[in-house]
Amino acid sequence: MNIPGEDTGADERRGAFAAGVDTSAIITRIASVREARALPLGSVAGDRHGGLTFTDAVAAVLESRSMGGWQELRISGSEVWTVIVLNR
Repeated sequence: MNIPGEDTGADERRGAFAAGVDTSAIITRIASVREARALPLGSVAGDRHGGLTFTDAVAAVLESRSMGGWQELRISGSEVWTVIVLNR
């Protein structure tokens, strides 16, 4: 159990690191709002550009379908993806 303020030995400056993530399963292109609405639950969309490859309208639909919103996921030292999980 961690007590607030307790030294756990972890380096708090490090970001999250996702080992073994299959980035080929991340949906990187969504052409329209209609396509974004049709994606099944559990879909993961994202890019390596801060989510900026999606139009504002598509991003708004994705956000409305996600409880957690956009998250940064560090795959390796220099590879960072911005992803969103569709879970509603």
